[in-house]
Formats: sequence, structure tokens, C-alpha cells
Amino acid sequence: MNAHVAGFAQEDLAPRGHRMDNAGNADELIDAAYRQLFFHTMTADREPFLESQFRNGQINVQQLMRGLCLSERFQRWVYQCNSNYDVASQLVQRLLGREVNGEKEKIAWSIVLCQEGLAGLVDALINSPEYMGAFGADTVPYQRRRLLSGRPMGNAPFNISLPRYGAYWRDVAVTKWSSAAGGKVSAAWANGAPPVARKFGLALSIAGSFELVRIFVTVVVAAGSTAGH
Repeated sequence: MNAHVAGFAQEDLAPRGHRMDNAGNADELIDAAYRQLFFHTMTADREPFLESQFRNGQINVQQLMRGLCLSERFQRWVYQCNSNYDVASQLVQRLLGREVNGEKEKIAWSIVLCQEGLAGLVDALINSPEYMGAFGADTVPYQRRRLLSGRPMGNAPFNISLPRYGAYWRDVAVTKWSSAAGGKVSAAWANGAPPVARKFGLALSIAGSFELVRIFVTVVVAAGSTAGH
């Protein structure tokens, strides 16, 4: 439960825009919180009530992160389409800013998730001494130690090392889609688009390119004719 990854230096500094330096950077902090949890922000999926509470000073960054982790969007995009192990790993990444320390820690956090639910796991992480020591109540979590001295490249970003949903959920989604369509996916498409489909797509691309060139030439000729008059 209290395992930590070794080697996190005390001099790690929060990236620009992740600290509450003044009351004027609320929008920066909100955007950083969305990026940390979802890696991108779509207007339709934002949480206006939480954002309003934060801008008005009713909640701090720590409470904002908790609210976003328990939001309908997070449950739909992360919690419902992953195993307990993956949910635990992703929350450790997003809230503690590091990878899980092996299978034992992953299993330990997944047990908390199983016994206390999503809210229990989120509370355990954001109230932990590690979270408070690294980020406190007014800093948006970030991936710590992205750049390591003595190495040409830093650690891979979390959204690359652990996708939003796993292969199992992808396969289940494909099965549901094919069943709703009235049958299974054709064997010809099992390993990707068949050669005939690829050739047809190439032909359409070439035809579209010629059409674009024709339209461009027509416009240029028409513009020249107009300029002559």
C-alpha cells in the first residue's frame, strides 16, 4: 500500500501553469487538470459546475481533481472500459504522477477499488502523504521525472505507455458492434482492410486529387479572364 518508486528527487518542480501562483491563472489550472486526466479537452465533456466552484474559490485544486475523477466523463471513458488493475494503474499515473511500483502495488490499489469503489480509491490517493508531499492542495498533478539526466530520452508520456482503454474492451466493443449489425465481422476484414478495398481506396484518392486539380485550374482560368476585362 505504501510502496514508492525510488529516485524521485525533491527538487522536481511543477511545470508552468500547474501551480496556483495567483488568482488570475484559474483557467490555466483547469486546462492542466483536464489534460492530466484526459490528455485533451472537448467543450461538450467539460464540467461547468466544478469549473465555476473552482473559479469562485469554493474548492481548491485537490478537490477539483477529485471531482473530475468522479465525473461522468471519467467513469465513461476510463473506469467503465478497463479492468480494476488498469484503473488503479491509470489513477496512480494521473494523481501521483508516476508509474505503479510493480504488480504488488497495482494489486493493492485494485483491492481498494474493489472494496471501496472509485471514490474510495480516488480519496485514498489524493489524501495520501505522497500526493500531499508532491503536489499539495494547490498544484495540478503532473508526470514527475519525465526528463532523466544521463539518458538521451525521458520517460514515455502516460497516454502512450498506457492507453485509455485496453484490448479486452476494444474486442468487446467490436463484438457488440458486429452483433448489432446483424452478424460477425467478415473474415476478409479480420486482419485489416483486404487488398481489393485498399486498391479501391487508392483509386478514389487519385480521382479526388485530379478533381481538385481540375477545380483549381478552372478557378485560375476564370480569374484570369475576369482580370482581362
